[in-house]
Amino acid sequence: MLFHLAQPAALLGIFVALVIGIVVHDAAQVLAARLMHDGIPAKSGRLASTRVPDRLSPFSIVAMVIVGNGWAEPVAMNDVWRRRRFHVAAAILAGPVAYLGLTVGALALFKSAARTVMINYSDRTVKLSGASTFPSELLLWMAITFGSMLILSLVPIPPLDGGRVLFLFTPRSPGWEKARYQLTETQAGVGIVLALLLLPILFPGFPSVTGQLVTPLVRSLGNLIGLSLF
Repeated sequence: MLFHLAQPAALLGIFVALVIGIVVHDAAQVLAARLMHDGIPAKSGRLASTRVPDRLSPFSIVAMVIVGNGWAEPVAMNDVWRRRRFHVAAAILAGPVAYLGLTVGALALFKSAARTVMINYSDRTVKLSGASTFPSELLLWMAITFGSMLILSLVPIPPLDGGRVLFLFTPRSPGWEKARYQLTETQAGVGIVLALLLLPILFPGFPSVTGQLVTPLVRSLGNLIGLSLF
């Protein structure tokens, strides 16, 4: 977000999307877990808490402030018994599905409000169909942020949702258990995720996972609802 201080619509859009995204992501996982007869997430108080920082790690907050993207702290679930791994995976994936729905929703609102918007994203100027107004530009940046959160959440590295699902289905061999320990208990996974987000900022030539994928994702979702973005 620091790179958009001179763009009020972009800054506000990213901030609002981050707050909404984290809250809806948590709610989706808690409610999905409840449908899977897992009461542990509901007892964690994630739905009752109104403070977004309670749902984030300090590392995620740093990533959000600098990059405009981040992740929620994992919602505790009953994953002790291996026979429940499909139930737990479905509840975890409810989070990324929520991001997907938010992205489509923001694009639908943008479609109804805009005509022509010029934004600069990932070192490229993008011309989109819409009216060059503050609300339409804000909605577009919200859609981009939701899409970025979706892509990041699916990266197969703990503590991200994709990493949690991956380790639900990996063998219980010593090698995999050691990898799980290193990525979760020693915070190596957090370090890798931070590197993926920060290295493209520090070194402009370094490939960005979200930066390269979010544009085609948003364009494709826009096409599904009849919105031509490029």
